[in-house]
Amino acid sequence: MRLTNTLLRQHIGFFFKKHWLQQGKRVPNSTGAQEELAARGITAVDPSEVLKEQRPREDFKIPGMVPPPVALDETHPLWKAEPAYVYGDTNVLLEGVRQAQSLLNTVVYDDLPLKVEEKLDQTKITTQLDRSMQQAVLSALVFDTEQVKTAVVKVPERPAYKLPRVYGISEGRRNQLILAKLVTHCERFAGRPVNANRKVVFNARFLVPLVKDSERVLLNLKAESMIISHEPLKPLETSVYRPLDVELPNLFPLKETVSIPVQNIYDWKNDYPISRNYKHSHPHTILIHCSPSDVKNPTELPVSRDQIEGRTMIKAFTVAAARARQLYGDDVKTLPNPVTVQAVQTDSKTFHFSVYQLNTLDLGSSTERNMWFRKAPFDLYSQCGYIVGKPTLQDYNKDVLRHFAVFYSN
Repeated sequence: MRLTNTLLRQHIGFFFKKHWLQQGKRVPNSTGAQEELAARGITAVDPSEVLKEQRPREDFKIPGMVPPPVALDETHPLWKAEPAYVYGDTNVLLEGVRQAQSLLNTVVYDDLPLKVEEKLDQTKITTQLDRSMQQAVLSALVFDTEQVKTAVVKVPERPAYKLPRVYGISEGRRNQLILAKLVTHCERFAGRPVNANRKVVFNARFLVPLVKDSERVLLNLKAESMIISHEPLKPLETSVYRPLDVELPNLFPLKETVSIPVQNIYDWKNDYPISRNYKHSHPHTILIHCSPSDVKNPTELPVSRDQIEGRTMIKAFTVAAARARQLYGDDVKTLPNPVTVQAVQTDSKTFHFSVYQLNTLDLGSSTERNMWFRKAPFDLYSQCGYIVGKPTLQDYNKDVLRHFAVFYSN
C-alpha cells in the first residue's frame, strides 16, 4: 500500500484515549520532600486522616423530591399494639343497611320526615330556574373540557376482553361539577337571607373512635362537600316516630364488624374539621360522591345499591357523632340535644336523599335509638351526552333540584 497523508493521519479520539491510558500508568517519583522533613524533625501526616471529620447526617429537603415511603410496621408513628376495625372511604358493609343498623343502633324509615315532605309538596321550581339547571347539567357533564382516561369497562359475558379506553370527564369531576351546579341554583332559589347563613367546605375529614362489644372501631371518613350553617337543624320528635317500637335486624351468625378491615396503624382520636368558635360550624348537609370506582367489595363482587346506602348512613352518623363529641366531650353517651345531619349521595346521575338524627352514642342502649330517614333514589336523567354528534339531555327529572332546594333551605 502506498504511503499517503490519508494513511498516516492519526485519529484524534483514539490517540487521546491511548495517551490517557499510558499517562495513567506512570509512577510518581519521590521528590525527597518527606526525607528532608524527617531530617529536620517534622512529622508528615496523611491529609486524609486530618480532613476526615465525623459529621452527623442532616435531613434536607429538595423542592420536587419525593420523600421515601414510610414503613408500615412497628416503626410507624401511628402504630398501635391493639388492632382496630378501620372503616374508610373505599369500604362497604357486607350486609349493607342491615349491618349499619345493627352497628350504629339505628332505626330506618323509608321516607323523609313529615316536615320535609310537607315542604316538598309546597315547593315549586320556576320554569326559568328549571331551564337554567338543564343547561347546567349539559355544561357539567358534556361541555367540560377535561379529557382523561375514563374507568375501565368490562363485558360480563367476556371478562377477559379489553375494550378500547375512552377519553372523557372523570367520575370525580362529574360529581364535583354537578353538585356545584345544584348548590348554585339552590342559592338562587333560596335568596340572600338563607345564603348568608350557609357556607360550603370541601374534602372535610372526620374521625370517630367507637367501642362496640369490647372491640375497637374507627370511622375515618371524608365528605367531599359539606354545607355548614349558622344554626343547627331542628331535631325531630322521637315521640312521633317511636324508634323503640321498631326491631333492629339480627345478623347472627355474622358479627357486626364483618367485612371491615383490621389495622394496627390508625389515629385513635375524635376529629371534627371545623372549630366550634366559628359561627358557621354546625353541619347542615353533606354531599357524598359514590362512583363505581370509589368503593369496592372485599369479596370482589359488584357493589349493590343496599351497600351504597349503608355507606351513606355511616357517613352521616360519623359527621353527627364527631360534632356531638366536639360539643359535649369525647366521653359523652347520652346527648343533651340530638344532632341532625342531611345527606345527599350521587354518582352524577342517581341521587339519594336522607336525614340522620343522632340521639345517643351508646350503641348498646335499649332505651334510646338513632333514626335515619331515606327516600328511594331517583335519576336526574336517563341519558346525557352526544347522540349523533348532538349534545342531548333525555328525561330530565326536575324533582332532584326540588329536593335539593328543600334540603338547602331547611
